Amino acid sequence: MSGPEPAPIRLLVVEDSELDFDLLTATLARDGPRLRAERVEDEAGMRAALERGPVDAVLADHNLPRFDSFSALKLAKDADPDLPVLVVSGEMSEDLAVATLHAGADDFILKSRLFRVGPALTRSLRAAEQRRAGRAAAAALADSEARLRELARHLETAKEEERRRIAGEIHDDIGSTLTALRFETVALGRELQHRGIDSPRVPLMLDLLGQVVAASHRIQHKLRPPVLDAGLVAALQWLVNSFGERSGVRTHFEANRDEIELAPDRCAALYRAAQEALANVSKHAQARQVAVQLFVWAHEVSLEVSDDGVGFDPDLLRSAPGFGLRALLERARGLGGWAEISSSANGGASLMFSIPTQNDAPAEGGPEGAGHA
Repeated sequence: MSGPEPAPIRLLVVEDSELDFDLLTATLARDGPRLRAERVEDEAGMRAALERGPVDAVLADHNLPRFDSFSALKLAKDADPDLPVLVVSGEMSEDLAVATLHAGADDFILKSRLFRVGPALTRSLRAAEQRRAGRAAAAALADSEARLRELARHLETAKEEERRRIAGEIHDDIGSTLTALRFETVALGRELQHRGIDSPRVPLMLDLLGQVVAASHRIQHKLRPPVLDAGLVAALQWLVNSFGERSGVRTHFEANRDEIELAPDRCAALYRAAQEALANVSKHAQARQVAVQLFVWAHEVSLEVSDDGVGFDPDLLRSAPGFGLRALLERARGLGGWAEISSSANGGASLMFSIPTQNDAPAEGGPEGAGHA
């Protein structure tokens, strides 16, 4: 049992000659799909026809007394960018054919060769369907990417909040317990001395406690540096100075403002970007000096970390990106910004990380880079 018969194609014909219209529709009806054709002669008629409901295709005579194919093309594409438009002309002109195709026509057909109109219409309808499917797929992909960026942003926010919570617990619970244990150990040592017992284990215990306290402080700083509470500029200055002291690399920090008002998630993102970049300098760059710059513009804040190290082959960015900086790039996108990592062999490396200052302020633009860790 056959399925339901397909709906007829609604064809809008821009033609001032009723005879030519009848010839055109008869040619199409001979071996083509069912049609529901409507003839209009001018812009007002075409506009009214488009407003009455969706049109599947437009066939436009090039030269009309009060209208032409270029005007019809513009009107059709304004109504639907994917609407197929075929131009029919009694004039044989290669320049005209090229011009109409450049203007968006799907095909150019001479009236003396109307036998081409059926196959041309079929191809145009199929091409329009593919264009619409492509647009729908692109829209779905954009929506999916937006959701992924929102998810990445949520995960980063949750991760930073968890780091802050754990750091607080280490400070409040473990830190206070270690402090109390140190006091008790000191008291124990004094009591033993008072009884005339000189135990070498007490100084050893105090030394071990000191190491544990130092380790807890180090873990707290890695989870969430307390210096971030003093502001992003101060935190980055501290991070750069600490890196220089640990690594022996000459460092330079510069910011165009003493203080920057940013949401906590954006401060954390910029700090983590600098932290990740400096970690890579320490691991791979063999650099003698590194510069960190922070600049705030009207709606964008940008961080640049550059070094004079050995650099790397840019092709490695595509073939084997590291997860550390790749996550950093995704973090920038999740915040509505962009990031770029560039380098050349023996030419050092540079990270640019730029995000809007506010959630609804798009970054001023920049390329999307690839990660290297």
